[in-house]
Amino acid sequence: MASNESGHRLLWETIQRQESYPIYRLTYLSKPTEPFTDADFDDIEKKSIKANNARDVTGLLIVQDERILQTLEGPKQSVIELYAKIEADPRHTITKVVSEVEDEERLLLTWSMVVRGTSCIPREVLEQYLRIYDEMQNATEPYEITIDHIELFKTISVLAPLPT
Repeated sequence: MASNESGHRLLWETIQRQESYPIYRLTYLSKPTEPFTDADFDDIEKKSIKANNARDVTGLLIVQDERILQTLEGPKQSVIELYAKIEADPRHTITKVVSEVEDEERLLLTWSMVVRGTSCIPREVLEQYLRIYDEMQNATEPYEITIDHIELFKTISVLAPLPT
């Protein structure tokens, strides 16, 4: 019982961890120049896990047909440098930077997920995501990414099919 309590306490401390710098969160939309292959996903995952850990950047990437959404967060300079590399990647074209904010806490503390597809996502969750994606794409002003949006993105990440 004591180890269970200490595990919960450690989890709570991790969730509540305050960063020593403001967290910079950037969300962008893009579209693939050609359909992503498993090799593309493998390359993205292989490179991003190591590089993002070194930069103290977390985030998630959701690829659903012609819709790509990525949220990155970490030290501002690290996120900006990473975004510049992502922007230059010829596998996709950035269509819009949706949101850039500074925050006191990291919402994707332990997340480094790449969603390869949405075939296993329940229809109502996918429809909600597509509706929000279209709202972001069509917004004429910066779009406010809320905790509810992040929770939806996390849900999609958890429910997404695993690589084969």
